[in-house]
Amino acid sequence: MILAALLTGCVGTVTRPDVEDIEQPRLVYLLDHGRHSTLVLTRADDSMVRYLYGEWRWYALQETGFFRVLPTLFFPTQAALGRKELTGAPDESGIRRQVPVVIRDIHELPAEADRIDQLDQRLKQRFEDASDTRHHNPNYDLEFVHDPVDYTVFYNSNHVVADWLRELGVKVRGNPIWGWWRVE
Repeated sequence: MILAALLTGCVGTVTRPDVEDIEQPRLVYLLDHGRHSTLVLTRADDSMVRYLYGEWRWYALQETGFFRVLPTLFFPTQAALGRKELTGAPDESGIRRQVPVVIRDIHELPAEADRIDQLDQRLKQRFEDASDTRHHNPNYDLEFVHDPVDYTVFYNSNHVVADWLRELGVKVRGNPIWGWWRVE
C-alpha cells in the first residue's frame, strides 16, 4: 500500500502568485529536470543563482551506479547543496544556455524581491558554512558542499525546492516526491 501511494498521486501543485498582489515582484525559476528539481533565483542587479539539493555521492561525486540506488533512496545519506552563479539576462533562454543538464520544463514564478534576497542570503551562508567540503562537478557545472540535512527519498530535491518556494510565499500543495510538478 505504501508503494502504491508513492507511485500514484505524488504531484506538487504550485499556485502561481498573482504579480499584482506582490509589492516588489521579481522572478524565480523552477527547473524541472524530470525526477529532480532545482531553483534559480534572480537578483536586483539582474544576475541569477541556481541552487540544488541532492544526495552527495549521487550528485557531487556522480556515483550513479545500480548499487547506489537503494542506499540513496531508502537510507539517510549525506546531502549536498549545489550552487552556481549564472550570467546574462534573467530569462528562460539564458538559463537553458548555462545549465548543462536536461531541463524538461521551466516554470517562471513571481515572488517578493525581499523574500528572494533573504532565501539567497540564507542559502549562500549555508553554502559558505560548509565550504571546507567544496567539490566541483563539471558535468553539472556546479559547486557542491555537504548539507546538514540528510537526504532520503522522503526528503529529496523536490521536497526541498517545494520548501524554498514556500519560503518565497509561493503556495505548494501535494507531494512532489518524483518531481512531478503542476503549475496553476
